[in-house]
Amino acid sequence: MKIAAYISGHGFGHLAQMAPVLNHIFHMRPGCRFLIRCSLPESEIRARLQFDCEIEQCPVDVGVVQKTAIEEDREASILGIRQWLGTIDEQTDREINLLRHFGVDLVISDISPLAFPAARALAVPGIGLATLDWFTIYAHWLAADDAVLATLNHAYSQCYLLLTPPMAMDMPVFPERREIPLIAAYPSGKPCPVERNRSKAALVIFGGSNQPAFDVQALAAMDEWQFLMPFAPIDAPENVTTVTFGRDLKAVDLMPYVDVVVCKPGYGILSECWRTQTPMAWVERPDFPEYPMLKDWLQNIFPSCGMNRSDFSQSLWLPALQGAIACAREFPQISADGAQVAATEILACLRG
Repeated sequence: MKIAAYISGHGFGHLAQMAPVLNHIFHMRPGCRFLIRCSLPESEIRARLQFDCEIEQCPVDVGVVQKTAIEEDREASILGIRQWLGTIDEQTDREINLLRHFGVDLVISDISPLAFPAARALAVPGIGLATLDWFTIYAHWLAADDAVLATLNHAYSQCYLLLTPPMAMDMPVFPERREIPLIAAYPSGKPCPVERNRSKAALVIFGGSNQPAFDVQALAAMDEWQFLMPFAPIDAPENVTTVTFGRDLKAVDLMPYVDVVVCKPGYGILSECWRTQTPMAWVERPDFPEYPMLKDWLQNIFPSCGMNRSDFSQSLWLPALQGAIACAREFPQISADGAQVAATEILACLRG
């Protein structure tokens, strides 16, 4: 059996959703061959997958242009998607030829609009897996009769079935939708690879977009806290520790060993904090249409505390760190492994 997976390169959240599902499919059907269509770095893709695969590195959607991980560029995003959709017919034809040559039996997308018309043209199931889609995002920014929305609507309406984990936006453009439990990576369970040198520790991580700027020197004032982060500057204070992520170490592996995760609201990081029961000190992201829904989860369901972008940039984090630890809310129980449920649903579509 041959499966093609289309994974958005907008941040790491889409890969964080898709990878556990593909891993379950591989273990359920070890003879499967996989073609991964994604523009993210190959090292990041392979670090999350437990099997070998073919990777076609080429953008499969535009997503949203990020100035930083917590600031969107609306005008550049709209310009970019107009240009990208201007050649969607030619791009879809390329995908059809690529999938035909691969001999595809099933297509999964999170959440490229190219995948569904291509799957429909080859008469194979086109399954969506997502908590957001680009029609729903751009519908917040564009007039209802905009050609961008019409084009995205047409592409997404050809999806055979959309599977939606918790924290999903309402996506009525998809004709058939089914809710599934949480999809999130599990920590490795290995001993903490970082020596703790303070009474409290925070993991500072902002996913696959540009790291937002903050005053790293000001972190020295929070002497009881040790801050673990990738790409820390060489002159960082003594209470800042650089961590390097890859196949042998992922962010979720560190979460059981820290008191708080400092992050933006996004599915990937929120789901992994949920899995590991790690409180969050989060930074507002008011320009992104997904933010109000995720903010509701953070303020009313998860143990967390927010901060505005000004306080974050000045490293005035202590109220949010202390607030996250003191928060009386508890993470909801996880009813089942959403990745396993999704894999079962997807393979059932193939049999049908």
